[in-house]
Amino acid sequence: MHIPDGFLAPTLTIPAYAVAAPLWVWGTRKHFGPSQMDALPAVGALTAVAFVLQTIMIPLPGGTSTHLVGACLLALLRGPLVAFVAESLVLLLQALFFGAGGITVLGVNALAMGLIGPLAAWLAFQALRRRAPAIGAFFGAYLGLQLSTLSVALILGLQHHLDAAQFPTPFPVALAAMMLPSLAITGVIEALYTVFALRVLARGRNTG
Repeated sequence: MHIPDGFLAPTLTIPAYAVAAPLWVWGTRKHFGPSQMDALPAVGALTAVAFVLQTIMIPLPGGTSTHLVGACLLALLRGPLVAFVAESLVLLLQALFFGAGGITVLGVNALAMGLIGPLAAWLAFQALRRRAPAIGAFFGAYLGLQLSTLSVALILGLQHHLDAAQFPTPFPVALAAMMLPSLAITGVIEALYTVFALRVLARGRNTG
């Protein structure tokens, strides 16, 4: 679901950077400072898993792609702000070394995949974790991926509305091409992966 460089005009990418930049600074200072050194190995490992998951991309019509994200798991374990910073790092590395996404659209991709989706997943999990933690994790991860995908589709639709020459694919086409695989396949796999990973980590803590 990465938006590549060139798909969005500065009228959209610059405001996205303006929103993302202070969140990057805040998240880094709050969760990645000297006082958080004990948590960094676990966060680094989960970020690496997210990086691997997102390198397996399935092309979609309109120039985007669908894939697992893994940031919802980070949000459930460490909070949405940690997930945002970690996912932003993943997107930056993918843009620099694999040509996935891009630098001009980093703010947009980070907000969609690293903040909106993981925040929704975290909120859903918090609401359900006491009564049904597995269901909360499944529903949260599924919902999070759908909202991330929808956010990307909406921003592409906005770009088409503002300047069809910049992004010629009509919004209904982009929406269907992105949401149908996400709803039917990718979201379910993301949710199952999140539940499975949480159980494995919980067993590791209990045996440790």
